[in-house]
Amino acid sequence: MSENNEELKEKVEGAALVAGGTAAGAGVSTTVGGMGLVGGFGGVAIGAAPIVAAGAVVGSAAYGAKKAIEDGDATALGAVAGGAVAGAGVAAAVGTMGLAVGGTAVAIGAAPVVVAGAVCLWDLKTGQEFQQQLNAKY
Repeated sequence: MSENNEELKEKVEGAALVAGGTAAGAGVSTTVGGMGLVGGFGGVAIGAAPIVAAGAVVGSAAYGAKKAIEDGDATALGAVAGGAVAGAGVAAAVGTMGLAVGGTAVAIGAAPVVVAGAVCLWDLKTGQEFQQQLNAKY
């Protein structure tokens, strides 16, 4: 396959995963409805926009994971570890939280916050690499 076709294929894969994640976030927001984050800091309403954005981040991170595995990119592990440390710091600073949904609440411990930090930093690394590739080509 020519280099241009391979580049196009990668762009389509990335766009499809981000679009799929965005659609999944919109579907969750529509299905579940109003949500809120509660903790020692009080309560904060979570509308549709953050849920849709989180879906896009997860889709983008999935593409980054796929590319890192394909390319054997060991630096991706550093980004994941750094994000996990940042997530642990947030969990320690904020403390125990809960997600309020439909009249009930579910506890959010440190583990999901650590994972979220790892995913976000992985996604940031992937986005920076993609931007560097674009800058080099155009």
